[in-house]
Amino acid sequence: MGCEVVLPHGAPADEVRALFEARDTRFSRFQPSSELNRVNASPLGLTLVSEELASMLRLSLDAARATDGLVTPCVGDAIASAGYDRDFPRLPRDVGAVEPAEVPSFHAVSVRGRGLLRTVPIVLDLNGVVKGKTVDDALAIAGRGFVSAGGDIATAEPVVVDLPGGGRVTLHEGGLATSSVGTRRWLAAGTPQNHLIDPSTGRPVDGPWRDVTVAAASCLVADVAAKAALLLGEAGPAWLDSHGLAGRFVAHDGQVALSQSWASRVPERVAA
Repeated sequence: MGCEVVLPHGAPADEVRALFEARDTRFSRFQPSSELNRVNASPLGLTLVSEELASMLRLSLDAARATDGLVTPCVGDAIASAGYDRDFPRLPRDVGAVEPAEVPSFHAVSVRGRGLLRTVPIVLDLNGVVKGKTVDDALAIAGRGFVSAGGDIATAEPVVVDLPGGGRVTLHEGGLATSSVGTRRWLAAGTPQNHLIDPSTGRPVDGPWRDVTVAAASCLVADVAAKAALLLGEAGPAWLDSHGLAGRFVAHDGQVALSQSWASRVPERVAA
């Protein structure tokens, strides 16, 4: 998944590695033989998929409903149209001129058993849930300790976590995830691009936040909420508070803002 996975000493590393590799093989946009790419080769109508893809897609649709369509599996065309059409290390610094692609409504996708129905052409991207769910599942395999994948964490015991922009926080249990537009960036005819698509425009998000970190009961919930809060821009902190979630926001100039839920749970000297 393009990230380093860290486990405590004594954790079942081979089993966790196998889980991440299996998920990457099935859900990667960059492996031609992945099931996701086979499904996207016929983007309209009824398709029979594996139980695992059906389950992950149901989680993706749950995330879309919970975020009013902000975190949606229907952004595959838009991401590729922005220039992110290959593994990031192979992406040229400037991909040339691009045109945004419309993001279809997630209501045009449904799953019944192993049957996937798309009533309009939709290229799926499940990255909104795959990584967070895999971190949670890896912790379930380990049974104790923590699992960290590229900074997204699920833990069953207190762990100290470095935060974007400086500072640390102790996560006692549950999940912590960061959504960021500060790392996977490239140019399109000189215009900065990133991997987080705003469904309302079909373009990479252009908002006030560089990094959004959220703590939640699971890494999956934290990851989805962090993406939604970043996409919401100035409204992100209030949205998290309305859902009882703690969030920490880092602006492009490095300034830190906290949701009320975060500020009430973390001493200022630690959080900022």
